[in-house]
This record gives sequence, structure tokens and C-alpha cells, in this order.
Amino acid sequence: MARTTQSGDRRDPAQHAVAIAHAVDKAWNTSNHTGRREVALSIVAALSLVGQRDPSGDDLASQFRSQGPAEFTATMRDLYTVFINARPDLVHLVYPLMAWMFDEPEASLQHAAKHVADAALSEGQLGLSGTNRRYDTDLLGVVLTALKSDSARGANAQIYTPAPVADVMSRMLLIGSRPIEEGTRFLDPAVGTGGLFRAAAESMRERGQDPAAVSWYGADIDELAIAACAVNSHLWGLGSRVLLCVTNPLAEADWERRAEAQRAEVLSLTNAVRRDKLMINALRRVQKLTELADEHNATAEGTTT
Repeated sequence: MARTTQSGDRRDPAQHAVAIAHAVDKAWNTSNHTGRREVALSIVAALSLVGQRDPSGDDLASQFRSQGPAEFTATMRDLYTVFINARPDLVHLVYPLMAWMFDEPEASLQHAAKHVADAALSEGQLGLSGTNRRYDTDLLGVVLTALKSDSARGANAQIYTPAPVADVMSRMLLIGSRPIEEGTRFLDPAVGTGGLFRAAAESMRERGQDPAAVSWYGADIDELAIAACAVNSHLWGLGSRVLLCVTNPLAEADWERRAEAQRAEVLSLTNAVRRDKLMINALRRVQKLTELADEHNATAEGTTT
């Protein structure tokens, strides 16, 4: 059953996601950058990071639509920057989505991205991804599927599990079982954008359990699917025990070990950068205090003279 939220939108979340995906696909296909579907997907993902909508607050959709392409791209960069600071463990996974924004994109690409954003916002994306209705569907998975041509889907042999099917599968696995113990590992070797993770997490919530108390392991050959899954894991509240890897699990049996090593390396680098930043800020404060002290001494000497 669709949730009625503060936004007042009573559309079925799955149907709403399809409507948004069709609008995004149509908007993107009118651009000259159709081969770069990561750009269109990155916009929907970034807008998904916008927090819970306040019906009595500012109309964020109107604010975004009023921005020019360059200003809007800068806003999307800010959203990803906040996300990176909050989830440094996922930065290497999400990078394929956000890389273009930090690489001085050409004006035509920024215009195309803004066109996609306007289409998604006009279709009411913030009323879906910006409310608790986001738990009911995999918007990024639907969008990615829409952006892929039939030939591309066939070549990659990728089939994403529809939300209703994922819900049924999760309930078949969990109904009648004991409460899931903390630290239990959910493993999906063909995770895609995380549809089964979403359904399992919802089943846990219905049982009064916190999805963040377990571990989520997933692999997929598509780096964009993994990037979307990483964003989804944050949106769906799966917690910090998320391990994802771009690989073919049939060809790499120990992919989990490599994924753990990658995450450890990224977190180590993040900690080093933060340490350096703190040190630089401390040195700047010391320098400022020294300059103030010198100015004070110089003033005192001038007065006595």
C-alpha cells in the first residue's frame, strides 16, 4: 500500500518512479550526450540526497528550477560533497556518478543535466525521494533501466528485480523466522541497484528491527548500478556495514576481500586528509595569533616612543 506523506502525494511509489524515469529518459534523449547516461543518473541521485521535505518550508523544487545550469551544477556538487563527508566509505563507489561535476563540465553538458533535473522535478521527484516513500521503491534502479537501450540491456544481461517481486521474495525469506541477529550478513552477488536490499530492509522495519544492525554485501558487473546501490544504501538507512564491489562474482570468488581492502584504503586516505586539514587550520590559527601579537607589540612600542 502506498504511503501518504507530508507531500500529500497518493500515487503508488512504483508507478511514480516509472513516471519520473520516463520523464528523465525523454529529457536526456533530447540532448547530444545520450551516451553518457551516468550524467542523467547522477542528477536523480543527487536530488535524492535532498532531505525530508517540509510542507511549510521553502519550495525546493522551484528553487532548483530557478537556477541556471552552472549554478545548478554547483548545487549538485555541494550535495555530493556533503554526502562524501558523511559517507567516506562509499566515495570510491559513487565516484562514477559524480566525477563529471568535478571535472569542469562543458556548458552544453550542464544544460543537458539541468534539463533532466527540471523534468524529474516537474514529475514530483522530491515528493518521492524526499519523503519516507523512498523506502517503497528503487527509483535509481528504475531510472537506470530506462536510460539503458534494449540492446545495452541485452548485451550486459542485466535484469533488475521489480519492487513487488523483491517484496514478496524478502517476505518469503523472513516470515516465520526468528528475529534477525545483529551482525547477520545479507549477500546478493547480483545486487544491481539494491532492490532486494531495500525489500529486506523494509521487512526488517515491519518486524521492529533496524536494518543498520546487519551487514549488506553486494556485487555487480555494472559500476553505475553499484554507484546507485551505494547511494540507495544511504537513502534506505542500511547503516555503515555496507560492502559493495564492481566485479563478476563468478570470476572472482574472493571479491569480498578485495572490496574490504578498497574500503580500508579509502577510509585511511580520508583520515589522513582530515588530519592534514586540521593541522593546516591549526597552523593558520597560530599564524593569525602571531600576527595579532606582533601588531599589538608594534602598537605598544609606538605608544611608548
